[in-house]
Amino acid sequence: MPFNISLAVKLGRFVQDAYTMNGLADPTKVILSDVTYSLVNVIYGDDQWDSIDGYVPFGFIAQSAAAPYTVVVSIRGTENLWDWMADAVFVREPCPVSGAPAGAETEVGFTTLFGTFRVGPTQASATLKTAIQGLLASIDSGNVAQVCVCGHSLGGALATVVASDLAGSQIVGSPTVYTFASPAVGEKTFATWYDALVPNSYRIYNLPDIVPTLPPAILGYTQVDEPYPINSGSATQNSVLCHHSLATYLHSLDPTFPLDPACAVLALPPPAAPASA
Repeated sequence: MPFNISLAVKLGRFVQDAYTMNGLADPTKVILSDVTYSLVNVIYGDDQWDSIDGYVPFGFIAQSAAAPYTVVVSIRGTENLWDWMADAVFVREPCPVSGAPAGAETEVGFTTLFGTFRVGPTQASATLKTAIQGLLASIDSGNVAQVCVCGHSLGGALATVVASDLAGSQIVGSPTVYTFASPAVGEKTFATWYDALVPNSYRIYNLPDIVPTLPPAILGYTQVDEPYPINSGSATQNSVLCHHSLATYLHSLDPTFPLDPACAVLALPPPAAPASA
């Protein structure tokens, strides 16, 4: 399946919905950017990089309105980018997902957070994988056109782990994955296994963005395929946050999508008319 810009933008907007959801008193009241989709479950996780004790909304599962159905798993990044960058230690551990080969390792913070994913705000709630498995079992297999997994920043790393778990456990034969500004998830053994297991995967990264260069390759990390570079260039303010913003990514893919106001480069006023002699 070739890279599809319109699908990338659509999924990026779903990730933006996941960020919006996190700010709502009732996350089930989120209005999805594509109103032909319905919310199936809220995804909760216990984020070690936030100041909140317990589970918070991290995204959602949504389903299109009519057969053949598309199921979307959308995951936001951390709201505290600086805390994540400052506190991350980039230690690896054996990859815990289904079917991972011997020697495959993933970053411990990503996989620990993935392990907390539930479809309710407590540890006793059903796991994300169980919820997706149940949803797909409730739909006749011939009526599922596509299962898409998407995420931004830390959420991109989490989307990669989620997709590998769904495919490795054969719950989803070949998920479609679009990530934005994702850091590397694991080392070469994991990346090689993932690339073969999830061929319909696209990793969109902005050339000036530092986050996709983390964790550094010198520590043994390898990015997964398929890379899709963009370059926000002079379209945004020159800052780490602006280069990394999801709105910057979406604007680079679709110029009609607005930038964050704080990141937009102010247009220069027209030159003044020469003074009359």
